[in-house]
Amino acid sequence: MRKSGSFISLVLLCSLLAACISQIPGLREWADQCIGLPIAELQAMEAEPESYASRIGWKTRTYELPNGNWVHVAPDRKDCEVHFEVDKAGIVVAYQLVGEGCRYQ
Repeated sequence: MRKSGSFISLVLLCSLLAACISQIPGLREWADQCIGLPIAELQAMEAEPESYASRIGWKTRTYELPNGNWVHVAPDRKDCEVHFEVDKAGIVVAYQLVGEGCRYQ
């Protein structure tokens, strides 16, 4: 009986750990969730002291697109940036992962 109880405990522990790990979204999942958000929300997250952007001293970068939209560049990790396309109303409409550090995201 004791071995059976230990086995069940081990299975429950593994199940709990697997459930917790699966709740952490990857970069693409996170960026997908940003579509439709006001860019001001993303900029506020970047301004938080614990954000990666704040820790590395990131300076805001933007550039214009031919369609009238503009791009807000956000750092994610070393050699990985998320280029968020923003419409005239300030809403994120698309994104692109840029850099070698994004390769496996």
